[in-house]
Amino acid sequence: MKEIILVKEKELKKAGINLTEKEFSEKAFKYSLVFSAILIVIGFALTELVTALVIGIIGFAVAVLFSVKIPLILKKRKAKKIEKHLPFALMAMSVEMNINLSFEKILKNISEGNYGEFSEEIKKTEKEIASGATIQKALFNLSERIDSKILKRSISQITSIYEHGSEEKGEPIKQLAKELLSRQKTESKEFTGKMTMYSVVFIVLSAIIPAMFQAFVTIGSTFMEVDFTPVQILIITTVFFPAVNLGILLMIRSQTPEFLKG
Repeated sequence: MKEIILVKEKELKKAGINLTEKEFSEKAFKYSLVFSAILIVIGFALTELVTALVIGIIGFAVAVLFSVKIPLILKKRKAKKIEKHLPFALMAMSVEMNINLSFEKILKNISEGNYGEFSEEIKKTEKEIASGATIQKALFNLSERIDSKILKRSISQITSIYEHGSEEKGEPIKQLAKELLSRQKTESKEFTGKMTMYSVVFIVLSAIIPAMFQAFVTIGSTFMEVDFTPVQILIITTVFFPAVNLGILLMIRSQTPEFLKG
């Protein structure tokens, strides 16, 4: 029987998940079954068995789909963390190219610099070079490990300068760094504009709607028959509304450019 592979090993490596295709798939199905079993138990305690089983099956499918999405989310996050520090690392490289430092020394300085995830990846590149790989091959492997078009473009530019040289030395790298910084500035302005809308939505859902709901329950129960039980009202005010607020905050954080995060 053919094994079911949820995610290719190449994608797992880009996401920083050190598992084989088979191991990841096994873990995904295992935890999805556990999640499904928990839903069935809870559902059976609150409703009929058939309904509980349907909920469990749906929960299993959702958990498997979420498992497939995890590597995609992680590799995008990793790429954004690299891109966050990339312009500053490129700027430093351009300066060191202009003073004629050796390429090996430039890579060493970047790996020891404060460039976050990018410094860590350059350390891996240095290890490959120390093991016998050429600088071009090690840099190519770096671009393949990270799912980032910006990084691939930067590595291509760096490799070209290393192989063919340049009369302008570090100037092409400097211009690329400036372009990336300009792009970050544009993204920052766009996010600032979106924050106004997010703030209004958050205020409405966190303060206005809960207040209107409580007023409706309090005043409405005086003049009309309200279908909400005390337990339902308690759950709505202490669980549902806070969960919605948390969801909005998580959404805002997910939309925040990586370079604006701490």
